[in-house]
Amino acid sequence: MNISWFDNVIINPHLYVEEILKNPFADVEAGPQIFKGIQVRGQDELSEVILSLFPDYKTAYSFVRQSPVGQKEPNFIHTDEMMGDKTVILYLNKTYPPEAGTTLYDNNIPMCRIFAKFNRMTVFDSVIPHSRNIFENFGIGNHARLAQVMFIKKNV
Repeated sequence: MNISWFDNVIINPHLYVEEILKNPFADVEAGPQIFKGIQVRGQDELSEVILSLFPDYKTAYSFVRQSPVGQKEPNFIHTDEMMGDKTVILYLNKTYPPEAGTTLYDNNIPMCRIFAKFNRMTVFDSVIPHSRNIFENFGIGNHARLAQVMFIKKNV
């Protein structure tokens, strides 16, 4: 099991978030999944960082999700193995409730909690079950939970 986290990932994270918030969020179908409140991303600064850290991988899918308090989510504890080999989460809120972040599980037992921090990124194997730490999400409008999610696949 491989889990990594990095702080200060984006060079100018305030500008990065400002640019993201200028664009709309929508519900998007990706195969059998419906991703709520997302903005699909192409090659951006996070992609460059990830591909420099993991040169044997390619981006499978990347999006920013805005999740206001009370937004219904289709999954809580889940895996991303159908999306890629590794899951990347970049936390983009400037402030967080103390418990915010991501929990990783082993046999439905929490084994690791990563606490959200502005411009912190975590990377883990997509087969690891995980969830957000706050079931009901948090914030509203531009203060809603904001995270960039990327799935990467090993080059073959």
